[in-house]
Amino acid sequence: MKAFAVLLLSFSLVSGALWAAPQEWKKVREKDGVTVYVKEVGQLVAVRGEGHIEASMGKLLHVIEDSAHWKEWIDNFENGGLLEMKTPFHKVFYQSFDSPFPVKDRYLVYESKTRRDAKNGRMYLEMRSVDHEKAPKRKGIRADLKYTRYEITPLPDGRLRVVFETLSDSKGALPKFLVNQVQRKYPVKLFQGLRRQVRKPHAKNAPLPPPQ
Repeated sequence: MKAFAVLLLSFSLVSGALWAAPQEWKKVREKDGVTVYVKEVGQLVAVRGEGHIEASMGKLLHVIEDSAHWKEWIDNFENGGLLEMKTPFHKVFYQSFDSPFPVKDRYLVYESKTRRDAKNGRMYLEMRSVDHEKAPKRKGIRADLKYTRYEITPLPDGRLRVVFETLSDSKGALPKFLVNQVQRKYPVKLFQGLRRQVRKPHAKNAPLPPPQ
C-alpha cells in the first residue's frame, strides 16, 4: 500500500534548540543518504529525516510549492493547489489524497510560512492545518497537520543540508502497524522525490524571503 503522503511545512517560528542533534529521537532507518528518526508525542509519532539535496534554495522552495507537479512525487496525491497568497511567503494550500480501498480518502488545508535567518543563512519552511473559506467541499476525512518543518542550510560545496520534521494526525481508524510502517518510509521517499524534481526543467528558482 502506498504511503498516504503529505507535502508539509509549519507555522511557528523555530528556535535553534529545536534543530539541535535529535537527542530525544530514536533512529530507525538509514537509506539513500537519509537518516530517519521517530519520537512519540502523546498518542502520535513525530518523524524526522536528515539528508542532502543538490540544488539551490530557490529551486527547492519552488518544487515544494509547485502544485502543478505535486502528482509526480507525492504518493496518492489526487488534486490540490494554492487557496490564498497572503504574502509571497505566507500562503494557504489544499491537498487531497486518493487512498486505496478500504482506507477513506484524506485531505488537508494548511498554512505555509517561509523565512530566512540573516545570521546563519538558513531557510525555514513551516506549516500547520488551518480553516479557510475557500477550501473545497469534499467527502473523506480531514487530516490534522500539527506541524511540518524544513530547515535548509546552504553548504560550501553547493549542496543543501535538509532537516525535515513532521507530526500529523491522519484521523479515522488506521491500523497502528500500517501507520508506523508508512512513517518510517516517508522521509526517504520525500528526499528521493525532491532530488528528482529539482533536476527537472520546470524547476525554477523561486524568490527567497528577505533575511531577518
